[in-house]
Amino acid sequence: MRRGICSIQLQPLTPEATTVVKQAVNLATRRGHAQVIPLHVASAMLATSTGLLRKACLQCHSHPLQCKALELYFNVALNHLLASTSSPLLAPQYSTPSLSNALVAAFKRAQVHQRRGSIENQQQHILALKIEVEQLVISILDDPSVSRVMREVGFSRTLVKTRVEQAVSMEVCSQKASSDRSHVKENITKPHHVVLGGSNNVSPSSGPFGQVVIGSFTKPNLDHVNNDDVTSVLSELVRRKNIVIVGEGVANAEGVAREVMERFEVGNVPGDLRYVQFVSLPLMCFRNISKEEVEQKLMEIRNLVKSYVGRRVVLYLGDLKWLFEFWANFCERKRNYYCSIEKMVMELKKLVCGSGESSRLWLMGIETFKAYMKCKMCHPSL
Repeated sequence: MRRGICSIQLQPLTPEATTVVKQAVNLATRRGHAQVIPLHVASAMLATSTGLLRKACLQCHSHPLQCKALELYFNVALNHLLASTSSPLLAPQYSTPSLSNALVAAFKRAQVHQRRGSIENQQQHILALKIEVEQLVISILDDPSVSRVMREVGFSRTLVKTRVEQAVSMEVCSQKASSDRSHVKENITKPHHVVLGGSNNVSPSSGPFGQVVIGSFTKPNLDHVNNDDVTSVLSELVRRKNIVIVGEGVANAEGVAREVMERFEVGNVPGDLRYVQFVSLPLMCFRNISKEEVEQKLMEIRNLVKSYVGRRVVLYLGDLKWLFEFWANFCERKRNYYCSIEKMVMELKKLVCGSGESSRLWLMGIETFKAYMKCKMCHPSL
């Protein structure tokens, strides 16, 4: 018993991820299995009604019976493991199962993926990183045994992973906006105007691939998003324009972007936009990844657009400030080797400017006014 518990505690997991793994351990223990494998973890994740994996699966197949079928298939797969272990009825004093090599490998994949995700994580030693439950879900989906079961039920592992990554990126944006909003409330004592997309004083300026709308916004009341700002963005989307929402602060622009996406979710948009699908695609995720991974992501984007038959898709790129800064450094150094960000930017340009399926694809991002003007003056092509 002690051996199994210690093996879990030694794993670099956050408390939430640890809870998921312990549920998988309990499942393996009840079944009398000697080891905990990724199938146990996937089954435990899916059994949680509010879990990230179940939500992602429901987004891929809205009918609840499809998720029920997946649960049953996981159960059948786990039942096949009983042939190689003794029955728990014959050995009631069995010990806690150990973690399998496949599950430990999944932990390592999650650490690598999480380390790529941010500059802060890249500065830490990989063994010091605590695996978030979101990265654990993505890594478990990459396990061949889990992928095989999902494929048998009609689930696309790639599509489910995309849904999970979208949820993660939106959560990061939400936390960042909340943090910025709290900072502003503590430090601002008098109101002043912020340049942001779409008030009554809208003054749009066109870029080579889309529209930038600017107007006024009062900073202290950040919990309230100006309806005119949102209306302005929607009006540009009706015209099928690519948009950069420009604000003095990221939290302001993010608030408008989130309100726009929430209106799409509830259908409170003009008739021409009711069948538009938003997909979160933070470009930051493409830093320091291989050419093969970039090509895979591009293929996933193309397949995702094709999956929304007859519908238009808006790729939400999030905060573009880091991209502007990266591009400036990249141009200054004039690197001659492969750059994943440059490749992604160029391929997105081809997709947006293309025909056929690409004609249903738009882009939307947010930026501070200062960073936007700097980019417009120094790097107009970007």
